[in-house]
Amino acid sequence: MIKIAIIDPHPIVRCGFQYFFSDFDQIDVVNTSACLSQSIKYLESNPVDILISEMVLSDETPTNLINRVKEVNPEINIVFFTDEDQEIYSIPLLKAGALGFLSKNVDASVMADAIHKINCYKLYITNNFNNELSLDLDLEKPRNDYGTLSSREIEVLKFLTEGKRNIEIAECLKINQKTVNTNKNRMMHKLKVNNLFDLYVQAKNLNLV
Repeated sequence: MIKIAIIDPHPIVRCGFQYFFSDFDQIDVVNTSACLSQSIKYLESNPVDILISEMVLSDETPTNLINRVKEVNPEINIVFFTDEDQEIYSIPLLKAGALGFLSKNVDASVMADAIHKINCYKLYITNNFNNELSLDLDLEKPRNDYGTLSSREIEVLKFLTEGKRNIEIAECLKINQKTVNTNKNRMMHKLKVNNLFDLYVQAKNLNLV
């Protein structure tokens, strides 16, 4: 069961989330709050897998929200649910620790799929945002680092950027999960990245996705 907490200042939106997910057996909305301070009180003493928050809150900025939640529990996955322009905000907030953005226009099935992907793969990038990522956006990581990757590391990298889990990659490549994890750690070190979003952007820079 994936435990979800919601932050949104509008009661109708909070009720809507609970109604949306009532049809999904693997998703449980365990808490809804009007502001971050209310949510923090719950998070301090209750397990939550994913926090979905409106980006515009009266009591906190998105970056500070990420920092405060991570102080309480660094394992919580944070997603912003908003109608703000993701082209402007996505990259800084993904680098700050958010794992995805969901438009307020998506239906429940799309949202449920995104939640499962975030819970499993620790990243969710919409197709339209993926298409808008510039190949020139190298995040100060040189392209020639690609040449240091082994053929196996490149294979693992391609599967990771497709959203596959370690166990799935191991099955595809007929290797064990420990080997997959070793290759992932090595290529992240070689490409000088420390999170999956930077890895994704690097892979796009290298024309692998």
